[in-house]
Amino acid sequence: MCGIIGVVSRGWSDQRVNLTAALDTIALRGPDDCGTWQDEHVALGHRRLSVIGVSHGHQPISSPDGKITIVVNGEFYNHKSIKQELSSTYCFQTASDSELLIPLYQQYGYLGMMQHLRGEFAFILYDKSKGLVLAGRDRFGIKPLCWYSDGNQLIIASKAKAIHACGIKAEWDEYSMMQALSIQYQPTDRTFFKGIRQVEPGHLLVASTDGEVKDIAYWDIRYPICHEAPAPTEAQARRYVEEFQAQLLEAVRLRLESDVPVCCHLSGGLDSSSVAGIMSHYMKEPVHCFSIVFPQADAAYDEDTYATETADKCGAILHRIKVSQQDILRHLPEAVFHSEGLAVNGHLSCKYLLNQTIRKAGFKVALTGEGADECLAGYPHLRKDLFALLPPERKEALTRMLYHTNLSITGTEIAMGETLDCSRLERQLGFLPSFLAAKAGIGYKIYRLLNEDMLQHCMEHDFLYETTAHHHADERLRSVHPVNQSLYLWNKHALCNYILATLGDGCEMAASVEGRLPFLDHHLFEYAARLPMAMKIKDHVNEKYILKEAARPYITERVYRRQKHPFQAPPLTRYFTQREFAQIHDELTSDDFMRMGVFDRGAVDRLLTSLPSMSLVEKTIYEPVVMLMLTMYYMNQRLMN
Repeated sequence: MCGIIGVVSRGWSDQRVNLTAALDTIALRGPDDCGTWQDEHVALGHRRLSVIGVSHGHQPISSPDGKITIVVNGEFYNHKSIKQELSSTYCFQTASDSELLIPLYQQYGYLGMMQHLRGEFAFILYDKSKGLVLAGRDRFGIKPLCWYSDGNQLIIASKAKAIHACGIKAEWDEYSMMQALSIQYQPTDRTFFKGIRQVEPGHLLVASTDGEVKDIAYWDIRYPICHEAPAPTEAQARRYVEEFQAQLLEAVRLRLESDVPVCCHLSGGLDSSSVAGIMSHYMKEPVHCFSIVFPQADAAYDEDTYATETADKCGAILHRIKVSQQDILRHLPEAVFHSEGLAVNGHLSCKYLLNQTIRKAGFKVALTGEGADECLAGYPHLRKDLFALLPPERKEALTRMLYHTNLSITGTEIAMGETLDCSRLERQLGFLPSFLAAKAGIGYKIYRLLNEDMLQHCMEHDFLYETTAHHHADERLRSVHPVNQSLYLWNKHALCNYILATLGDGCEMAASVEGRLPFLDHHLFEYAARLPMAMKIKDHVNEKYILKEAARPYITERVYRRQKHPFQAPPLTRYFTQREFAQIHDELTSDDFMRMGVFDRGAVDRLLTSLPSMSLVEKTIYEPVVMLMLTMYYMNQRLMN
């Protein structure tokens, strides 16, 4: 992966200096090489992490006639076959996969070329002859891309800090902050920084050098209209499993293409275990697997035994990273700085430490299991949505069991207690997605900690409704299965803004590590989107059924039979010692924290003072509240002027 920046402006004497400074802020995204290019209208910069064509992939890259220049972050996995097809009409100058963007654009135009791109990517393309600047982001938002425009200049970059280095003041975007306080995630088209927006997943910015900017969607998740249908026959189910298995094997195989060594993340879950098992099927050398271990926590959080069994089955080399509560708190400010995002759990620090260890072991590329739950409806809250279609007695029995077996996410992904008003959203969709109810429950608790001015500002909005209205959910999701409706909204917010941006790319690139995600291969994902719900959640309780069957040759029996457990760090609110508690209390009641003008000191003090005497479930429920405040504090310290 790499870091990119593009500036469309007239003031080149200033921008030349700013471009260099901007590239320095994202040096960890590309420590192997640095390049710039500019003409009288546009300047482009690139920091390179060399993975494909290690010695012959310097960027920016221009077409032989000099009319088109590109900078690219990410990987195009079908580059070899496409290069072969295009070699009769285009003379490739590098061994890099990135260069294929130029002939694809020349042959198919800017919308047509997007259909040929497969992978994780963000790019800027400048067509000098047409005075056109294109900025594209992959379909799921795996790679970040943000932009700023004030009418005089357009700045596009991998991270907001690079835009700030161009002279744009770093201030909180109040709307994004308020939405995060309400439902944890900022809007999909905004960042936490005033005036700096995101290119949305599956979108393309089309800008002219005279200042016009258009935002075009080139792809979206499409789920089928829900019709009552009988469960698949055994023969149909076998065919689905075989087809899905073939798609998954191809997605993993493509992501093993690299000129440098490849490793993988491994937890005790089905998703990463499947990837590790399939990698061992293709690789001649033992797979290096990296796993987080929590020696101080109970089995609900420490998955070491599962990871060890998987590594043994695969013949893999397992690297354990032991993480304590002290480690989580110590590394949280640095993780926030690099990710430019807020967190609801200590898993942010864990992801940061995981990738630091991977890089120190000599790896630049790591495959992960992220995206499987989004692809195949794996989360417990989606089973709760499925229960809503059942008769009352059956629904109540299954819901009780769901809560009983998922105490670690009760109140965070499945709601418990009072929530913000969800009635308008419920009327809009015809039902209330369980995860949004849970987020509204966290928002309710946070609202009780706000000062009067901030509370009044937040109450002027219905963020649950506004965020779904942005995606035209009532139109786009009409007559779609409720579980798929929830999945769509989860993918647009939790996946894009948090799992991929904050926990994924933000922590990976802090260590100059490229993350690759087979389950978010769009061919695989589009196939899964069309599957009958019974192939995803069988008999209302057996989640990711098709993956379990497809991956069964590559995983252990315990993993095959294990229920989904999202990767989470042991909550600080449950496991902190007096030392960590004192630090948290001091920081969240400090003058610096209160000067943000968001929280009421007395309310925060009362919450923190009451935490030690709470029940385990209550402590777990308040973990995201405390973590959101802590990460807001660190972001304000490290990233705001």
